[in-house]
Amino acid sequence: MFGGVERMLETLAPAIAGVAPVGSTFALCFGGAVAHRLRAAGATVHVLGAVHARQLSEIRQARRALAGVLQPEAWDAVLVHSAWSQAIFGPTILNSRVPLVRWLHAPQPGPRVLEFWARRSRPALVLCNSQYTADNGRAQIAGVPHVVQYPPSVMRARRPDVRVKVRGSLATPLDTTVVVLAARLEAGKGHSLLIEALAGLPDRSWEAWIVGGAQHADEQTYLDGLRALAGAAGLSGRIRFLGQRTDVAELFEAADVYCQPNVAPDSFGLSFIEALAAGLPVVTTRLGAAEEIVDSTCGTLVPAGSAPALTAALARLIERADERRTLSAGARARARKFCDVPASLFQLAGQLAHLQTRVPALI
Repeated sequence: MFGGVERMLETLAPAIAGVAPVGSTFALCFGGAVAHRLRAAGATVHVLGAVHARQLSEIRQARRALAGVLQPEAWDAVLVHSAWSQAIFGPTILNSRVPLVRWLHAPQPGPRVLEFWARRSRPALVLCNSQYTADNGRAQIAGVPHVVQYPPSVMRARRPDVRVKVRGSLATPLDTTVVVLAARLEAGKGHSLLIEALAGLPDRSWEAWIVGGAQHADEQTYLDGLRALAGAAGLSGRIRFLGQRTDVAELFEAADVYCQPNVAPDSFGLSFIEALAAGLPVVTTRLGAAEEIVDSTCGTLVPAGSAPALTAALARLIERADERRTLSAGARARARKFCDVPASLFQLAGQLAHLQTRVPALI
């Protein structure tokens, strides 16, 4: 699986971050796309072996593998990114006497048994990916210091030729206003609401790109439903399902508006940051951490679940190129708050500094 957390880890890889004081090493149970992309970014990746929670032999083998990684070097901290990894590997980490840190990416608890199992390995610190997560997730890991650490993201220079190249490859005219949504294929991201809102737009020169491929059977069923919904709305020719892409940054540069109308709270929203960094005005719903990222200088927040409000916001941006340009400039300025990788890493080092006196390292 590859989503926002994995994209954040890719940013922490040395070849992308490229600065001290944080060095990143990664340990994964499963290889696949995540391991490939981390290695391509210059990171050291240890594959511990497949683990299924009901297979005790797999758990023991993976724990031994992690212990072997931890023993030769003096690590300053081990970060886990889910209740699952905290439950499986927490005892090994604590036995190694390396501080355990949980990076909390959502305030909603996972399966009760898994959360109970994870709580048996108490972390020294909880990093929260947003204030929303910090405010709503304290009960999940009680009695442990919680601090907000926004996931780092990279600010890329804009390339004038990308728009022409990408649109040419998709046979999209340069004067067509493109609305893009790039997210995991799950209902909470608001794909259906976007299609409903697009169906209410006036018949002007616009097109929508939905980026994201099915990574398992449930997502394929969901995608098939979205295609059917677009067809029923008479929008099959205007809504393009582009599938899984490795050139999302280029697609953003070639688009005009980013719209991800969440119908469930998003605990952060790395796609919002990447859209802003590409100069895209962001239209989303007033849910979760969106209000920490999007303000009136760079986009529009609409009431959750309101297709008419979403239609009105999109219609205004499609019809008013001057407003798009103003918000585009604001988007780039807003993104700099989240896309200063050196500043993010120094902040992260500061969060971890009290755990050890040495320069922090990650695994």
